[in-house]
Amino acid sequence: MLKAVNKVRSDPAIHTIQQRQTILMQMPPQDIWGIGRRIAKRLPLLAVNNAFELAQMKPHFARAHFNTEMANTVQELNGKAVKTWDQVRADKQQIFSTRSFGKRVTDAQSLNQALVQHGAIAAKKAREQGSLCHTMMAFAASSPFDDKPKSFKYFHHFHVATSDTTVIANTLTENLNKLFQQGVPYYRVGVGLLELANQQHQQLDMFDTNKNNPALMQCIDTINARFGQGVTVAGEGISKPWSMKRNFLSPQYTTRWQHIPKIRC
Repeated sequence: MLKAVNKVRSDPAIHTIQQRQTILMQMPPQDIWGIGRRIAKRLPLLAVNNAFELAQMKPHFARAHFNTEMANTVQELNGKAVKTWDQVRADKQQIFSTRSFGKRVTDAQSLNQALVQHGAIAAKKAREQGSLCHTMMAFAASSPFDDKPKSFKYFHHFHVATSDTTVIANTLTENLNKLFQQGVPYYRVGVGLLELANQQHQQLDMFDTNKNNPALMQCIDTINARFGQGVTVAGEGISKPWSMKRNFLSPQYTTRWQHIPKIRC
């Protein structure tokens, strides 16, 4: 709750109510988590100049004049634990993968490769949270700053929900004509998986064959998790000259050994 107690004595432990009050009296409100600059400017108008005076505020008054988070903060300052860490993160209801091209795309093959790649990325994210997709949305567009901007999209409903990369890739390829138009310099594409449902409660269709291959997807995900993203579907292409340019990407000091600065003495 408290950001810093630099102004108090070296012993940071709080053993008594008097010690807590002494620390709060020395602490400006902006040093408390959740108190931003805008709220900090309003507090002096309510005769609140330090954390102790904020702790004297009634929770219902804080909720009425600010928000529920402020009411919780007041109770925390008085030693009542009301904030907890979220133990479970809710599954996403929609998953999208979109990117701009490194250079304009004008041919159908490159456009299809980009769509398949984004479909594979979205499918992988769906599998990671154990979800299946009932509806897929795909779009492709030129730059909105072009003289005559163009934008295309379509929705596809799966009779049997899926997170299988091959099923999604085949669907994107079969519907490419709904997005591709000769002469359009495409600038951005994307694929979205909508109406996600838990795979443990999958609803099958008696009149439609289930084309999903979960064993294959698990094998691909296991290999890629161990050795990197090396296994992909052929529809994504190999060279990918249309990929986003990342020449000025910041070094990843905390996740890549080769990006750690080298010092030679």
